[in-house]
Amino acid sequence: MPRIPQRQNLAIQAAEIIEEMIMNGGYKNYLPGERTLAKKLQIGRDTLRSALDIVEKKKLISKRQQGQRRSIYAEPAPLTRHATKRVGFLSPKKLLQLPPQLLAEFDTLRELLQQQAYELELISPGIFQLQNPDSKLAKLIKDHEVDVWILHQCGQSIQQWFYDHQIPTLVRGLSHESIPLPCIDDDWRSAAFHAGHYLKRRGHQRIGLLMPDTELAGLRATEQGLQESLGSGGGTVSIQKMLDQGDLKSVTRNLKITFQINNPPTAIIATRSRHVLNIVSWLAKHRLTIPEDLSLIALSSEPWYENLLPTISHYHSDPIMMAKSVTRKVLSLAHQEKIEVQTKLLIPQFFEGKSVKKLPQ
Repeated sequence: MPRIPQRQNLAIQAAEIIEEMIMNGGYKNYLPGERTLAKKLQIGRDTLRSALDIVEKKKLISKRQQGQRRSIYAEPAPLTRHATKRVGFLSPKKLLQLPPQLLAEFDTLRELLQQQAYELELISPGIFQLQNPDSKLAKLIKDHEVDVWILHQCGQSIQQWFYDHQIPTLVRGLSHESIPLPCIDDDWRSAAFHAGHYLKRRGHQRIGLLMPDTELAGLRATEQGLQESLGSGGGTVSIQKMLDQGDLKSVTRNLKITFQINNPPTAIIATRSRHVLNIVSWLAKHRLTIPEDLSLIALSSEPWYENLLPTISHYHSDPIMMAKSVTRKVLSLAHQEKIEVQTKLLIPQFFEGKSVKKLPQ
């Protein structure tokens, strides 16, 4: 949300806010229409036009033309860089909330960077639910001066802001298609493609996909990979997408609805390790078992998968190898001004457990 004009001269105050949003990269190429902008700033159309006239005189936007949006002439202001020998890891999760696999990767990354005299700091601000985090991000960058930022589970608006401000940035995950930032991730598209084929070969024609309800490029790639696997090799296979709202209640609600429909899925692909616990415990409560009543594959890895009965078929990525790849890219970004656009994907290894039942063809 942008700031709301408060002072007596609303037009001047609104003009300052519009200029701030332009220079922070909140708007590119064109301003929104007057109706949209007035609603966002909570001011009247006449006041908005007076504010736009002020911004226009500063040659930041084009003149008003009937039925056309105003063009933006200013470029987002690049933020000043100072060498600090520090790396920031921006994530919606605090250190104690990181899953064991990622925690092992983070710890290894910190050790590798320390060997090069760099410090690694995990930063988890409350900005990830904001529709317009621009002003918060600008303050964050000033408060935490680092040489390179690693973005973990950061959505499109945050990735776009870092790109617009030409900040050395590595996405630990997938960057969005329209944002040319370098990124490193596991190849979840290939893993989901393999999982779909694996289930098809064992006779499964109805497959559920349980995934968080967030706009992350890696999740989109997972869904695409599964769709591609089901469209190859013949046969008619259906996918039921089940969205996790970030709590147990939403997952159990999805499971309840899924098992009440006619011809429910015979297998579920879980994208998060917590989903495995959710599914196993929900099935046990309803006296259902894996794989007799439901087959399960996890696109994640946890050591305790091997201690479940039955053991869970899953995909494992090496946190040490990932940390080494991230370290090399971070050090490269720290020593060059121009950001090199490159996507590097590591192939997870499939471990076949006893959680998938072979159905009659």
